[in-house]
Amino acid sequence: MNRIVLLLLVVWPALSIAQSPGLYKYWVVFTDKNNSPHCLCRPAELLGPRALERRHRAGIALDETDLPVNPVYLARLTTAGATIHLASRWLNAAAVIADSTTAERLKMLPFVDTVQYLGPDLRIRHEPNPPAPKRRRQPDPPQLPASGNPYGYSALQNSLLNLPMLHFAGHRGSGIHVAVFDGGFTDADVLPFFDSVALGGRLFQSRDFVERDNHVFEAAGHGTSVLSVMAANVPGYLVGGAPEATYFLFKTEDTGGEFPIEECNWVAAAEYADSMGIDIINASLGYTTFNDSTLNHSFRVLDGRTAIGSRGAAMAARKGMIVCNSAGNSGDEPWRHIGVPSDAPGVVAVGAVDYNGSRASFSSMGPTPDGRIKPDLVAPGEQVVVAGAKGLDLGLSNGTSLASPMLTGGIAALWSAFPEKTAAEILEAVYASADQYANPDPERGFGLPDLTKAWGNLAGWISDGDRVNNARNGFFAADPEAGILTFWSLDSLENVLEIKLLNVFGNRLGEQPGMAVFYNRVSRIELSGLQALPAGAYQVEVLSEEGTTRFVGLMWR
Repeated sequence: MNRIVLLLLVVWPALSIAQSPGLYKYWVVFTDKNNSPHCLCRPAELLGPRALERRHRAGIALDETDLPVNPVYLARLTTAGATIHLASRWLNAAAVIADSTTAERLKMLPFVDTVQYLGPDLRIRHEPNPPAPKRRRQPDPPQLPASGNPYGYSALQNSLLNLPMLHFAGHRGSGIHVAVFDGGFTDADVLPFFDSVALGGRLFQSRDFVERDNHVFEAAGHGTSVLSVMAANVPGYLVGGAPEATYFLFKTEDTGGEFPIEECNWVAAAEYADSMGIDIINASLGYTTFNDSTLNHSFRVLDGRTAIGSRGAAMAARKGMIVCNSAGNSGDEPWRHIGVPSDAPGVVAVGAVDYNGSRASFSSMGPTPDGRIKPDLVAPGEQVVVAGAKGLDLGLSNGTSLASPMLTGGIAALWSAFPEKTAAEILEAVYASADQYANPDPERGFGLPDLTKAWGNLAGWISDGDRVNNARNGFFAADPEAGILTFWSLDSLENVLEIKLLNVFGNRLGEQPGMAVFYNRVSRIELSGLQALPAGAYQVEVLSEEGTTRFVGLMWR
């Protein structure tokens, strides 16, 4: 796993490897899916409705990889003495727990192609599905002195991706489903940074593929830090890239040791996410070396077609999801290369940059052994502000583990502006907005995206105009001394029911003293009497019988 340096955070204790006596994990690959009781003719039995809709929108047909592993084969493995840890429909395989004698028997079964050693079976360390703790009322967070910036301590990192304008326009990830793979999300269910996403019914424990239960708020604070740069929502203090997205948390990393079974867990989680209709996967994980050095990946393996994790990640991208994975933190080490599964084609391997936009020294580099550009894109990954271990504590973290969710949050916000678009269309705009798009290199890939530019490309802005909510072209002007905000629409606004003034987070402002609204049906909206309105970004929301239109404007002092 690409671990990050945590400053001002509780140091999570290292765990020694505790192995089940005489038991190991193996990867069993099957020869076929013959005589399966499952059928592509019944797609609703294979994928959820949201997944089927995503596939349909992208024109991705179901194929044999969508069929589950033959249940008869799994039953035969059990009869032979193995315990099923997980099964992979995409790779037609199963990870099993067995002793070495049983593993040899499995090789003799007629439907088994190969049996690969994955390492020891590590003991389960946590109580299965413990009761949920109670949330505690927290004091109001301290605000940055003399700032007024709505992002507080997260302002700089969000601005590096040019993300605020998307938020100002009301695009903060609503309707986008994000899966997060990590080693655990300790206390993410009680920390106040996640109050709005949790209490809004948008934070779900999906599956612990390590200990095979449904509890993920344990084992590691790494996932909590990762989640915070996407989902945190404490205005004026810490705000993530997509605070209105819906998050599904998966535990795939075993913090008890580093072994290839974690790649299998990654793939199984991706298949689960696919079936749920997830839009974006973020995995701040990577694999090159293991506790058993005989299992280490060599550079030539990083071709995107060999390692279990890479093959599964490439499949996830082909199924219509956006997959963001941390590139790795070996840039200043002899290894220097990215890790698995960032080498996979179609996966966005995310490198890290500092606040000058330069590659962070630790950020792993490409290319792949077959000559492909990696990393693909970069995002802030040095001195990133994250949620701390308790209450409203904050931390500073370094690593591509933070760069990946920074980009994931930004992409979720962008996609929420164009939910009808496919993953390929969104990624095309993100890549085209990056600062090295025309001249990629093996250090920063295609570069640092400008998400406002990507938004404009997808919206089809004309000259100096913009389009918000894919509905209107327009301009704005401000007269701070007179306290007037004026908006011109290039389309006529018919049957207007209500006009609202909103702040950057989409919250309606109370009636401003002296505020008046002038509305011209053809093209003009004017809000006056705003002499006391603080400097900042604002939205004007126009509700009409035809729908909702938002305009974005700035008031400066």
